[in-house]
Amino acid sequence: MAGRSRKILAASSMIASVMLAAFPVRASELRVTVVGVRSDVGELLIGLYENANGFKGAIANAETSGIMPDRNRLVGVAMRARSGSQQAVFAQLPPGRYAVIVIHDENDDGRLDANAFGVPTEGYGFSKDARGLLSAPSFDAAAVTIGDADESIAISLTYPPEASVDNEMELYQFFSGSPPAK
Repeated sequence: MAGRSRKILAASSMIASVMLAAFPVRASELRVTVVGVRSDVGELLIGLYENANGFKGAIANAETSGIMPDRNRLVGVAMRARSGSQQAVFAQLPPGRYAVIVIHDENDDGRLDANAFGVPTEGYGFSKDARGLLSAPSFDAAAVTIGDADESIAISLTYPPEASVDNEMELYQFFSGSPPAK
């Protein structure tokens, strides 16, 4: 009798597994609105990451190889920049945590340009408008949780101040230790 019960239990488990496999995991979409695109020049590069290692690697390579050829990225989108706001939709995402990086590549070189101090000279932004302290934010700071429902987020781009002779002189004086000009 015990053998028969085990067979029935095993058959029931197999039937339940097949039935569960017939119902796909709910996939949702993430609608990303990029806010504050300052010009129609260049393109927006948007990368979606599903883990901290991929996100961290993308940040490390943003200035050299950019985020589009990144193997650790889940999805990437490149679109011509249009001033104002633009949207991208990532569909069929299983429930989980995701972080987004946006670069306004104004000179179309495929990467985030930075000055000699490593400060970006092109627009950039992260999901949850996350900010780091003297560096990019962590995956955890930027991560958005996607469940069974569709989500919408907005990312505000950050641009460096416009270059001017006064700004350059102030930076030089700050980093050289020279007293400010009067």
